[in-house]
Amino acid sequence: MGPERIHPRAEVNLEVRYQSARDFVRAYARKISGGGLFIQTAKPLGLNQELHLRFTLPGVAQPFELRGLVVSTNPFASRAAFPTGMGIKFLELDPQQKTLIDAFVRAQLAESPSGA
Repeated sequence: MGPERIHPRAEVNLEVRYQSARDFVRAYARKISGGGLFIQTAKPLGLNQELHLRFTLPGVAQPFELRGLVVSTNPFASRAAFPTGMGIKFLELDPQQKTLIDAFVRAQLAESPSGA
């Protein structure tokens, strides 16, 4: 087992819209935490690219609009069923947004039969 994560992650199927320097794209986040999310996409952006994210969490009326930074990519599907996509770190997350995301993640983890 690897080191303990700073931010617990919840598995989700969450529509995310993001805009990089050139494109506006709709994709799906497969994991979310208070620190960022993993977007499944066949065309991940390059490392260290900034992007504008927009998504809505179930039960939260106001959409989230934030900046993110690509911190990891997986351009090829692996045999371990890890999908193609990119890990995004949230930038400048305000305290209210962080509280809402953390509460959502905790609720998702509490509902999960495996707890992860």
